[in-house]
Amino acid sequence: MARPFVSIILIAYDMAREIPRTVQSFLPPYQTGIGEDEVEILVMENGSSEPVPQSVRDRFGHRVRWIDVEDPHPSPARALNQGATLARGEWVCPVIDGARMASPGILAKASQAARLDGEPVIATLGYHLGPKPQPISAAQGYNQDEEDRLLAAIRWPQDGYRLFDIAALGLSARAGWLGPIAESNAIILRKAHYERLGGYDERFDLPGGGIVNHDFFRRCLEAPNSRYLLLLGEGTFHQYHDGVATSKGVDKPTGADGLTAWERYAAQYRLITGRDYAVPEIAPILFGSLNELGARALVRCVAALSKEENS
Repeated sequence: MARPFVSIILIAYDMAREIPRTVQSFLPPYQTGIGEDEVEILVMENGSSEPVPQSVRDRFGHRVRWIDVEDPHPSPARALNQGATLARGEWVCPVIDGARMASPGILAKASQAARLDGEPVIATLGYHLGPKPQPISAAQGYNQDEEDRLLAAIRWPQDGYRLFDIAALGLSARAGWLGPIAESNAIILRKAHYERLGGYDERFDLPGGGIVNHDFFRRCLEAPNSRYLLLLGEGTFHQYHDGVATSKGVDKPTGADGLTAWERYAAQYRLITGRDYAVPEIAPILFGSLNELGARALVRCVAALSKEENS
């Protein structure tokens, strides 16, 4: 088989409902402007108690490789690195949370951005399906049944860009395309660049990885010769599931020590890196174009920023 342009590495942990949608959203013909032989997907089943059934796996054929990770770790870092090692593409796209569906133009725009000089680091915004970021909407009753109704209402997957109409920006990207973001949930870079960076730091060993994704994103941007591009009009959309952080939030005290999850994450980051965590302030090159739905999403970004400034 010809070498694909990009290998998508999806981490799956008890996501039998969510993974099939995610896989479909990263494959042509849903992904427009890119050939079927240019994309491969590796689904890393990282210790799921209920893995994706074989009947569902068979539906996707040879374009998707299903890897049942041996000796799975509570953090996804090791599985992401294993996936990158197995990847056949010249470029890799690690997706630390396999519950994230993609908008239809990510890969075509990434293939264009990949031709730029330097080491392109191609990032996307993270959205949450539902009316608000999921830690908030879940506390107000949002659940998988409501999400299924929303997806049926927009007739997904007929027009993947309609996901913007039923989603809210994640807390790590509050300003959308107009401000700094803390992480990208589908970041595309050359496999050789991934390897030079050392991949995901496996010392981040908390369940779910803590802020290992934030750390990887920051190291990508700060690496010599990196060229940071943020895809305009594209995003990933988190499906509700019983995740460690996205659905539960990280700002409430848990455990006997009274610390919040974020305080534990930040303490581990400080221990590993020797510095306090901060959102990268490196400004991106906005790459791509906006269709009508993307333009409406941008207008909502502007309105939210204006409301925040005036409050």
